[in-house]
Amino acid sequence: MELLKMTTKEVKEYLQRRKTVIIPIGATEEHSDALPLGTDTFTAESIAMEVGKRTGTVVAPTISVGNCLSVTYAFPGTLSLSPQTLTLLIEDYLKSLYKDGFRNFLFVNGHGGNIAPIRCAIDTVSVTFKESRFAVGSWWLFKELKDLYDNAGHAGRGEVSIMLYLYPSLVHKELFTEEKRELPPYYVSLDLVKNEVTQTGIINDTQKGSAELGKKLFEKSIAVYIGILEKMEHGS
Repeated sequence: MELLKMTTKEVKEYLQRRKTVIIPIGATEEHSDALPLGTDTFTAESIAMEVGKRTGTVVAPTISVGNCLSVTYAFPGTLSLSPQTLTLLIEDYLKSLYKDGFRNFLFVNGHGGNIAPIRCAIDTVSVTFKESRFAVGSWWLFKELKDLYDNAGHAGRGEVSIMLYLYPSLVHKELFTEEKRELPPYYVSLDLVKNEVTQTGIINDTQKGSAELGKKLFEKSIAVYIGILEKMEHGS
């Protein structure tokens, strides 16, 4: 069930049965010459919609612009909210859902730069929200996926594979490449970090993926999210 397609009456009826909502959040940012700017958003939204479909859970509108004020910001097409703005946006988003009666909030996150703002927003609202639960899952970081691929590099094998499975027409396979340049293990200013990123924006990974791997990543991610959702609702 998509919140955008529901009527007020349908929302009221849903809340009489359940208090859970799924929130997809992604980004609009460079993903090499081969993948679209919406990769993080497309993957998060697709996973969220499937989890919602299989569990009968409402899926809220996708937040499609994230915090990209780091590695990818210098690339054309990348859009970004500041960490502060994104945190406030998420806070207001959660407050709107809470005032209606939602109490369990599951974020399906597709972008690493969103993790800190999501956490800050949750920390802020949890002080006043009563009997509420929050969970944030970033699919590419799930330990349950480590047996399928061994690197979570930006625009790399994992994202290539899941996009080949979900949106093959948006993937330019003729532009695949392999570039391994690791970022330093500390934060540096944007002008310096640009020296650590490859020309096409790939970070320490190969693009040798497949739709078959993408399907496995997709299905296993869904299973993990469903497990998280069940724990939230049943209090374990």
